[in-house]
Amino acid sequence: MVLGRRKNVYLGKRVKDRGKKGLDEVVEVEDIVEAILSDRKSGRISRRRAASRMNLMKLVVMRDRDFKGKKRERAIKVVDEGIKKLKKM
Repeated sequence: MVLGRRKNVYLGKRVKDRGKKGLDEVVEVEDIVEAILSDRKSGRISRRRAASRMNLMKLVVMRDRDFKGKKRERAIKVVDEGIKKLKKM
């Protein structure tokens, strides 16, 4: 069995990285969720693409080793709130 290397997933270019390289802080999750909602509101991306990015963000947070315990719960809550806002748009 051949396992692939762990790669970074980039969901946007406009959100500045904080702390270590990659997604490791809840603040970064909040910033990316807001960027996705902003892109959808301005018409830069379709509703489908925005939903796909939100789902990918949730998956990344759930699988990331940097998010454990309460930190993971807070990050997932942020993404879930973003998904609710997206559905209302």
